[in-house]
Amino acid sequence: MQVVINIVASLFLFFCFIWTLLPWGFGIHNYAKSHGKLLVITARASWLVLLLSHPLLIYLIWFESISYWLIFALIIAHIVFCALFARDVSTG
Repeated sequence: MQVVINIVASLFLFFCFIWTLLPWGFGIHNYAKSHGKLLVITARASWLVLLLSHPLLIYLIWFESISYWLIFALIIAHIVFCALFARDVSTG
C-alpha cells in the first residue's frame, strides 16, 4: 500500500512541477514587466525555490521517511506564490 501512496504522491508532485514551470513561469515574466528590480528578484528566487522543492520532495518520498505535511506546505506555498506574484499567467 505504501508503494501506491508513493506513486500517487510522486505523480501529484510531478504535475505540480509542470504547473510551476509553465503557468507560474509566465506569471513571473508578466510580473517582471510591471514591477521593480528588487521585487522581481524576490519573485524569481521564490519561483526557483518552488521549482527545486518538487524534485526534492519526490526524492524524500522514495528514499527517506517524509511527513506528508511537507506536501501540504508546498500546496500552501503555491497558493501564496499565486496570490503575490503569479496572478497574470497570460502568454500575451
